[in-house]
Amino acid sequence: MITNRLAAVRNRATVRSKSVSDSWLGRVLTSTVLAAAVLLPAQHGGLWPLAVLVVVVVELWPLRTVPRSEWGRIWQRQAPQVLMGSGIAMVITTSPRFVTQAVVTLAYVAWRTWWIGESKLTNSKYDLPNLLLVLAVVYEALFLMAAVPAFRMSPWLVLGLVWLASYAAVQAVLAGRGERMAKVMAATWALLCAEVTWVLLIWLFTYTLSGGYLLVPQPALVLTALAYCFGSIYVSQRAGKLSRGRLTEYLLIGLILIAVVITGTSWKGGTQ
Repeated sequence: MITNRLAAVRNRATVRSKSVSDSWLGRVLTSTVLAAAVLLPAQHGGLWPLAVLVVVVVELWPLRTVPRSEWGRIWQRQAPQVLMGSGIAMVITTSPRFVTQAVVTLAYVAWRTWWIGESKLTNSKYDLPNLLLVLAVVYEALFLMAAVPAFRMSPWLVLGLVWLASYAAVQAVLAGRGERMAKVMAATWALLCAEVTWVLLIWLFTYTLSGGYLLVPQPALVLTALAYCFGSIYVSQRAGKLSRGRLTEYLLIGLILIAVVITGTSWKGGTQ
């Protein structure tokens, strides 16, 4: 009888803790604590791997309580948080201004608070727009690590990480949507990103805006534009609204964006 009472008390405590963590205030608090744990080591350049490790451990912590058969489902839900947090850690590390670091950290808190609640929905209408945002941050982070002189990440390492992040993000989201060809589509996108990365790393340019408060690598812009175009084609095709005219429109948008980026670059130097 005492055992039953203890079990009941333990169950009530578990339910209460889950309700607190699922609440808006709970999400704000946990996101703030995690952001602070990322910011502190990321501010010291050599400790950025520790910041990434903190993100991976915290976001994948739910795996410890579920059987291995459920790991794929948990990864599909947690992948955007793992990739976004890791990207944020690298962006903070490569940002020379504290103001930029603070703004990025606050934006991360706001995003994670929103996305944790949104990711619990069965079919969120924001999963694909959020995928585009996650990819944009990850590409920004990886190419900054390659461009900033203090780090100069190996081009081959950047190439591998771009492929891995592209595949992991797209596969997790498409699998969560019940897409049968999720792995094939993710691998195709990752291969395209790797090919574009290989070409653009030969002439790696970084746009410096607002007096150094914002650094934007050119490859990140190109890959994000391509992700938008291919994502729009995918959405239209699944909705049965993909016509020849709409396909041409998306391709033209992508070409225009890439042309603007390329023609706006000073090819005489390494940065602009």
